[in-house]
Amino acid sequence: MVVRVVVEIKRGDKVIESSALVNSGYEAEEPELHIPIALARTLGFNLESLRGERYRVVGAEVTTYILGNVLVRVKTEDRSTEWINAKAVTVPGEYEVILSDALTEQLGIEIVKPKKGLWRFSGETKTRESAKVKYWIN
Repeated sequence: MVVRVVVEIKRGDKVIESSALVNSGYEAEEPELHIPIALARTLGFNLESLRGERYRVVGAEVTTYILGNVLVRVKTEDRSTEWINAKAVTVPGEYEVILSDALTEQLGIEIVKPKKGLWRFSGETKTRESAKVKYWIN
């Protein structure tokens, strides 16, 4: 199992709820959120003239397309975080929302037991279970 949290992603007047993979191996200089193409369409991003950048991943490089900015927050049964401004990107063929290390930290998420899917908010003793995965397929 892995750690996934429920997030709300806001762009303009649209707010979409999804699970998001907490990936400490997704290193970014600023808060960054991977959004699958199907979700990018739902949020109203123009996918016609995207600017690509090369990202280094485990043992390879991929072309990552820069979408723009979104607001993101974590939502649980008993609380929501503040909205965090994040750079939204997409990689064709990836169907899950993924949080970068910088965004994870800004959202106050601490991974407690990654194999068991347990996490908590910073400064909290309550351990929380991973959310169910949501895939965004074209």
